Order: sequence, then structure tokens, then C-alpha cells
Amino acid sequence: MEVPQVATLWAGGPARCLGATVRAKKIAIVSVKVYSVALYVEAEKAARELGLRSRGGFFAGGGDGDFCAALIDGAFHKALRIDLVRDVEGATFYEALEAAMGERVRLVGEGASLTAFSSFFGGRRLAKGTAIMMMWRPDGRVEVATCEDGAGRGAAAFAAPDAPALAVDAPGLGRALFETYLGDSSVVPAGRAVWAAGARALLESEEVKRDTR
Repeated sequence: MEVPQVATLWAGGPARCLGATVRAKKIAIVSVKVYSVALYVEAEKAARELGLRSRGGFFAGGGDGDFCAALIDGAFHKALRIDLVRDVEGATFYEALEAAMGERVRLVGEGASLTAFSSFFGGRRLAKGTAIMMMWRPDGRVEVATCEDGAGRGAAAFAAPDAPALAVDAPGLGRALFETYLGDSSVVPAGRAVWAAGARALLESEEVKRDTR
């Protein structure tokens, strides 16, 4: 599914898409696509931080894991955009997230944030074409916005200052959420290589920019 390569979200500077992948689920013996997931980062700040880490030798091993770790740890706005390719009950969507990250969130004492997520998604029916943007801000706040009319494919769909429909101050939830997708046990393993490649491209652009100043 195509998503905007550059977007202006409701917070942070211009965001760049580092790539997208598909989340599939096994039904009987058939693998069925459930949604696509794309990663956006605040481009200028992310590029600068990747450059600092590179010059410090952080990427010496060259592995995808190092780049994904840098994206998780980076002090810049980042967002996961999910586009549903079939109808999904909100409770089912939340339960899948909770199964992947709930234990980690409770271990850091942020169980109340899971309750907020459950309340937000639980009473919704997420139709095919719904876009969900989940942002993790540098101050630790997690914000969620949805676009349910198919306009979510547009770059301006999540630009309004009042876009987030849910906001929770929960840095542990933010980390667990992004580790669910970018971490070693990612629910979309193919995405790690995609996003690491996007980070490498962003780093290369920063290095070219730095060398030509």
C-alpha cells in the first residue's frame, strides 16, 4: 500500500517515511494480510542523530539491529502508521498489541496506559482503509490519531494540531510499542531490514550534506 514519503504530522518537524511492510496472520494454513505498517521519523533531527552515532562507531558492525536500535532510542518524533487492508474489530487490534507488549509495559509500572489504549480501541470497528498513526514524542508521550474515511493516504491527513484523539504520558509504553515492530522479536520481522535500509539512506544524506558544507 502506498503511503506519503514525506508528511507533516501534528507535532515535530517534517517527517520522512523510512519504508513500509505488511503484517500477516495465519488463518488455517493461509497467510492473510491484516495491515501495512510504515515508519516515519522527524527527518532532520533523526539524520543528525544517526550521523553522531555513526561518527561514534555505533554502526561499525553494520547490522540491521544497530540501526533499528538507534531509531527506537533516538530523541526525535517518530510514528508508526498502520493502514488496515481488511475490517478489524478495535478490541481485536488492541488485544494483539497487548499480547505483544503488555508484559513489558506492566513491568515498568505503566499498566494504566494499557487501560487507556484498551478504552480507545475497544469500542471501535476499524474498517478497511482506516489509517492509524501512533506517535512517540521525545518527552515520552504517546499519541494516537485515526483517519477512517480513506483520506489517510494523503500527506495532510494527520497534520492538524488537534489530530491526536488519544494522548498518554507513558515512555515505557512508547518504547514497548516501537520494540514490538523494530525490536529483535518484531511482529513484522521483514520490516526491520526495510527500516534499517531507510535509516542508512537517511544517514547517507546527512553525510553528503555534512561533507558539502
